[in-house]
Amino acid sequence: MKHDTKKKQKSWLRNLFHPKVSPVKEDDTRISISSLKKLATTKEQKDILKLIEKETIPSVKDAWIDYFLEKTKPSKCKKSD
Repeated sequence: MKHDTKKKQKSWLRNLFHPKVSPVKEDDTRISISSLKKLATTKEQKDILKLIEKETIPSVKDAWIDYFLEKTKPSKCKKSD
C-alpha cells in the first residue's frame, strides 16, 4: 500500500509542475467584437460591425473582419517638403 501512495503523490507533483497544455491551433485566433467596437468611428465601420455580429458562417465572418480592419487602417501621413 505504501508504494501506491508514493505513486499517486508523484503523479500529483508531476502535474503540478508540468501541467497539461491543450494544443492551440494556429488558425484559432479570435478577435472580440468589443475590441473592434473601440476602433469603429464612422457609420460605415459601425454598419460593418453589425454585419459581423449577425454572421453565423465563420469564413464569412472572418472576411467581414478583414474588411473592417482594412477600413480602419490609419491613413499614412504625408510628408511636407
